[in-house]
Amino acid sequence: MPATPEQLYKAHVRNLRAVDAAFERVIRELNASLARSDEKTSDALLKTAMLLLGGWAENRLRKLTYEPNGFSAAEREKIHSANTQLDSWTTALELGFRRRHAIPHAALAVALPLTPRAHYGALTAVFDDDLRPIIEVRNKLAHGQWARALNADNTDFSTVHNQQINDENAHSVKCKHRILENMAQLIHDLVAGNHAFERDFDKHFLKLEMAQRDITSRAYGDWLAQMKVKFDRGKTKRALAYKAAQASAAGIGVAP
Repeated sequence: MPATPEQLYKAHVRNLRAVDAAFERVIRELNASLARSDEKTSDALLKTAMLLLGGWAENRLRKLTYEPNGFSAAEREKIHSANTQLDSWTTALELGFRRRHAIPHAALAVALPLTPRAHYGALTAVFDDDLRPIIEVRNKLAHGQWARALNADNTDFSTVHNQQINDENAHSVKCKHRILENMAQLIHDLVAGNHAFERDFDKHFLKLEMAQRDITSRAYGDWLAQMKVKFDRGKTKRALAYKAAQASAAGIGVAP
């Protein structure tokens, strides 16, 4: 007998928590490897974090589709049968707005009132600008293309995807996780059927925009330099503490 929607929802909750925990630990180890200038380890951990970020997005959508009082079975089928993960997210967003504003068929860009139309456009832009690259990079890494990304036919190199992978760093990956968290919360509020979406839209979207700005406003080189300074200070402090402990141990039992 297939699992019930309630059982699947609980499974998606557990999966999301597990991915979250893995992401946090990988980021912690990534920062440590960067601070000690371990380039091979940091490169492997960065790509692992990027892979987990794409997995987080997929799990979050699965959880979203099974939220209590959320999508119907027919709506879930439409979302899950979409061609790509990005199409699934786009379908979920569209269905959420159609239900909330009782627009079953008309084009949303025309039929939505001004404020909901602005909300819809803002979230669609986040899908295109932020979610699409995360999903595409995840797909390349999941197929083992860690050194050179290939095109869809695997017949040539993909300039776009290689650039996307090369542009990522420990700071940008953490910021993109924040973007996804706030985007997912907004869509959760949209389909939950309460007043949270309209009430909290500006708050969540502001956090999302702050994460977007943090990617470009803070120079990665300066951030990395600060990490290394902290690591060197800690290393010196630990060395001094060790010497002090050794000296204290050597002096035990010695007559004054």
